[in-house]
Amino acid sequence: MPRILLPQPSGTVFDSWHQQNAGQARLYWLDAGSAQSAGRELAPSLSACEADWRVVATAPPPAEAGDVPWLIDPHGDLARAVGVAGPAAVLVDAGGRLAAVIPAPSAQNAASVLESLQATATPGTVQFQAPVLLVERVLDPALCTRLMAHWQRGEKRADGVASAAGAASAQADVKRRRDVPVDDAALFLSLREALVRRVLPAILQAFQIRIVQIELPRVGCYDAETGGWFRRHRDNTTPFTAHRQFAISLNLNGPEEYDGGQVRFPEFGCQRYQPNAGAALVFSCSLLHEAVPVTRGRRFGLFTFLHDETRDAQYRRMVAEQQARGLGGVDMRGSPAR
Repeated sequence: MPRILLPQPSGTVFDSWHQQNAGQARLYWLDAGSAQSAGRELAPSLSACEADWRVVATAPPPAEAGDVPWLIDPHGDLARAVGVAGPAAVLVDAGGRLAAVIPAPSAQNAASVLESLQATATPGTVQFQAPVLLVERVLDPALCTRLMAHWQRGEKRADGVASAAGAASAQADVKRRRDVPVDDAALFLSLREALVRRVLPAILQAFQIRIVQIELPRVGCYDAETGGWFRRHRDNTTPFTAHRQFAISLNLNGPEEYDGGQVRFPEFGCQRYQPNAGAALVFSCSLLHEAVPVTRGRRFGLFTFLHDETRDAQYRRMVAEQQARGLGGVDMRGSPAR
């Protein structure tokens, strides 16, 4: 979501990024006419889900609005930003990411979204874990399906592991996964848009790194019939991979279709990480990690690497040096993340 800066009836300005407002799910109710009744119906769900709500209207509230929280948006900027005209509900998760836009909303369907957001996380105390980032709802189900269909059609590359010589070599004792590069231009553009809009802002917020390049993504399949694993490794230990900063491991299908296949970071304990379908696990390429064996079914994932401007210059120097020495050099960066 963009940052929301709108005046309130009190004369102060509401700032969605301010520490007093951030960190909770929020509902923007773009229907002044139903504000009071919606507030009464939504109250139990707002309380149970620890969520906030604001009515957004082009004019100040009428006297009968009472204590309904009101934002004044005289030019309809919020509605235009999310692409709606007329009454709507805009729901944002606790991380400030757009969760749903509901035209002609009811209190019931807005509450349903709030409850589903609340259900995605189980409260608990974290004592020890890897410094990773889990990002929900990166790819929608339709794009996940398109990527898996691309894998089905494509020429498979088995068990490829980066080597000091540059080209990946098959090492079945280290990795059991068959990959297909996302070399379809239209599919890649859809994927890049999702990563740029939904993953890169999260990396900037969490790690203060501005990504400029996305390495050519691959759709991979860990299959229980062939082993389905990737032994312990780091992703930046060769001259051709030293520029990599972040890895993305994004699940395309859900755990109901396979057993095992989780990602583990043995330097940080025994926890196993398994994002939902369409969600991404993002982590530093210098972290030791493994994909544990798939024991039933097939796990499909989308895998790629990211880096910033400084690392991009480093990579370009390395390729130029290799070419000057007559050793070749293939630019694997994929596409600018812009």
